[in-house]
Amino acid sequence: MRFSSQIISVLQYLSITMLITIGVSIPVKADDSMMFSELSFPDTNGDVVNMTDFKGKVVLLNFWATWCPPCVKEMPSMQRLKDHFSDQPFEIIALSAGEETKAVNAFLSQLKTEFTFPILLDSEGVSFMALGIKGLPMSFILNKEGKSIMTILGGREWDDQIQITLIKNALENKPLQ
Repeated sequence: MRFSSQIISVLQYLSITMLITIGVSIPVKADDSMMFSELSFPDTNGDVVNMTDFKGKVVLLNFWATWCPPCVKEMPSMQRLKDHFSDQPFEIIALSAGEETKAVNAFLSQLKTEFTFPILLDSEGVSFMALGIKGLPMSFILNKEGKSIMTILGGREWDDQIQITLIKNALENKPLQ
C-alpha cells in the first residue's frame, strides 16, 4: 500500500510536533543558502531591527511563541547565556512567531527574567515560510558573517556547559560538533 505525499507530510508534522511537545532537542543541518541578512522585524517597541546590524557577531536566532511550553522554559537560560558571553561579540535574538506586540509585551511583563537581548515580532509569520521553520522552538546559530552554521529544533537549557562550549567554539571559528 502506497502512502500519498500528503499523508507522509502530515505524519512528519505530527512527529516533529510530538518531539517538540515532549521537549526533545534535535540538531538539524544548517542551510547556508538561507538569507538571514535580509531579515528585519520590529522589536517590542516598534523599532525595526535588521539582521545586518549584527554582522561581526555570533548570533543565536531563536524562534518562539508565548503558547509554546519549551520556548517559555528555555528563555531564562538564554538570558543567562547572554550574560555569560556579555564581553564577547555574541548576541541573542528572540523572534516571536505569529503574535502581536500587545500579547508578547503582556507575556514578557509576567516573567521574572528581564531580557537584555532583542525580542522581535513576526506577527505575519513571514519567517516561517522564508526559512522553513518546522516547529518551535527553533534556533539558528549564525557565524560572524551572518551565515547559518547550525540549526536546532527543540528546547534547550542554553546555559549548560554543552551550549556554552558550542557558542565558545562558534566565537573561535572552531567546529561546533
